[in-house]
Amino acid sequence: MSKPTLATAALCLSSLVACIPPEPPPARFRPNPPYPPTPMLDAYGQPIDPAPPVNPDPAPAPAPTPPGIGGYPTATKTANPNQVLSPYEPFNVIDVEGFKSGQLARDPSNQKIFRIP
Repeated sequence: MSKPTLATAALCLSSLVACIPPEPPPARFRPNPPYPPTPMLDAYGQPIDPAPPVNPDPAPAPAPTPPGIGGYPTATKTANPNQVLSPYEPFNVIDVEGFKSGQLARDPSNQKIFRIP
């Protein structure tokens, strides 16, 4: 064969190899096997219960609600009737002018709600 024929054959062969489709990517979903899983057995051949044992002790009592009506603590009065001492740390003095006794207010430093005395 002549050189152009060999070059033509090599070109045809390389073009055929380039036409082979690539392998598909691996599947992202693998279905469950067709058989159920075998239970775990202990040294004596008895099945092991995977559930933790139930604690017979009763649940602890919930924490008591903060003092005050409706579960909100009450602020402390100061010498100025328009100011109160917040029941939350850092115990800021808060201006409550326009509020009435028993209303709810919010401490601006920590956004917690308290009741006006």
